[in-house]
Amino acid sequence: MHCSLETRASALNRISQKRLGELLNKIPGLKDFIIDPILIKPLERIIGVSQLRFHGVDKIFKLDYGSAIPTTNSQVVYFVQSDLVMAKHICDQINARLRSTNNPSYHIILIPQKLISISNLLEEEGVLGHVTLYGFQWEMIQFDGNILSFQLDSFFRKTFLDQDQLFLPCVARSIWSLQMLYGKPSMTFLQGKYAAIVDQQMDILFESYGKPERELSDISCFVIVDRDIDYPSVLLTPGTYTSLLHEVFGIKSGVLDFSLETQNSKPRGGRLLSSTEEIYSEIKHKHFSDVFGFLSKVAKNLQELKPTANMNLTDLKRNIRQELPNALALKSSLAYHISACEGIIGKMGPRFESTQAAEQRMLEGRGRKENVSYIEDCIAMKVGGNLSPLRLLCLQSVTQDGLTADEINNLKIQYLHAYGYNHLTSFHNLDKLGLLTQQSTLLSNDVTAGALANKVVHAVSLPTRRSTFYSLAQKLKLFPNVKDDYDLKNPKDMSYVFNGAYIPLVCQIVHMLIKREVVPEEVAKMVLNAKVKMDKTNDIPPRTFLVYFIGGVTYSEIAAFYLLEKLTGTQILVAGTSILNGNSLIESCL
Repeated sequence: MHCSLETRASALNRISQKRLGELLNKIPGLKDFIIDPILIKPLERIIGVSQLRFHGVDKIFKLDYGSAIPTTNSQVVYFVQSDLVMAKHICDQINARLRSTNNPSYHIILIPQKLISISNLLEEEGVLGHVTLYGFQWEMIQFDGNILSFQLDSFFRKTFLDQDQLFLPCVARSIWSLQMLYGKPSMTFLQGKYAAIVDQQMDILFESYGKPERELSDISCFVIVDRDIDYPSVLLTPGTYTSLLHEVFGIKSGVLDFSLETQNSKPRGGRLLSSTEEIYSEIKHKHFSDVFGFLSKVAKNLQELKPTANMNLTDLKRNIRQELPNALALKSSLAYHISACEGIIGKMGPRFESTQAAEQRMLEGRGRKENVSYIEDCIAMKVGGNLSPLRLLCLQSVTQDGLTADEINNLKIQYLHAYGYNHLTSFHNLDKLGLLTQQSTLLSNDVTAGALANKVVHAVSLPTRRSTFYSLAQKLKLFPNVKDDYDLKNPKDMSYVFNGAYIPLVCQIVHMLIKREVVPEEVAKMVLNAKVKMDKTNDIPPRTFLVYFIGGVTYSEIAAFYLLEKLTGTQILVAGTSILNGNSLIESCL
């Protein structure tokens, strides 16, 4: 059945490809195709250049904001995000061309949907009469088997920071497509404000476009959660191989942004990460401490390959035809991953252990002064660039119900001195998201001697109060009972993805739903803004899951689900509006 789930998911790419082909066919003749650079990688996962040619695309250009594009055909197609700034650049390019005598027909395909605001802008700029607008929403894009992503990198900022619900209907439509593909599950676990809105929109879609015809669903439980349920899983330094690749080099649409440069070749534009590659399939979810050992074994096995010196002609031909290509591919893959590991060590090595120790203290709610001092050192020494101190600040805030006014003011001043006052808005945005907040004071606002009173409060020994995060983590058992002999190379629980410190919250919820030691309704009561919908009374624990993260999923969570599958014999598809990490989360707030 596992293969069947992944095979069915591959149909989503074919559906997107067909829809885009039909849309391009509506535009007659040869077309110049101008694409937003951010959309290049996702589009490559949906449709190839040869298929674009089949649908009339003649020349392909990358959208350049600064200069006009030398188009030659009578039809010009822009393939861009639904974004007003982007639309203004396109208007400027079209207006510049309208002054010439030879004007093509213009078409703008907006991802993921048409917006009235963009139509109004085109009208204000005087180009609406020269442009035909289209909306195109691709289906979830399948990456490496059981990973599905909507690839909307701007979704988190637009939805969670700007609180613009514009793209939520697109999320509902993507989930509707998944349920039409797999069938409607007997249980749906919802958490968060946006998950509830999407669920309501899905009911409308079922009424308008129909329900799945299949009585039995391939998915027994659908889990839909908001990203803000578990910020620590994004902010913590990851420990698995793919997570660290994403952290250090960046992975875009399944393509690692790291190229191996050799003496005979220049570095190329990244590498597609796929389980069809033998070595990557084995190490993708391993803890990083185990990766070098595995690569060493592969290198040793390559050295012990059967020598060809004493082979007869027949055996030599067979060796060249069958074994040599595999050995060469394996050798190339081995060199690539060894080089990637060296890159990770070079970037993370000097600060990995100290950062991990600070994060551990933050999770456990201890060493507050030591944590603040470590963040100050990171700012002063510019360790990890401008994003790393902000990640640590946010983690300290999220796990401790905020920082004191003195802590925030002092750290903010130090950060602004180090990285510039243009980051004032960054602190405002992080506060707005609830990532970097000020603790409520124990004294009322009417107390006039505020500064002196606060010093008294800090000096007096008060009863220890556990943070909201710590209480929830204890309730859900997110802190494993780690002993000295905890083996990260052969993990027995999902905390290995964070070096044994923390189990991703959503992964633990799914684990609880699998074990059924607590009924699903009681699990929902443990988490804020959660509820369970069950179509039928079913006491059998679910065995197949589709977990959808509104706001993005991390490779650490994907690795944790992979281990959970192995430990429980279940099947889990992981989906999200994007695949993000701590750096991309913070960067979206700058």
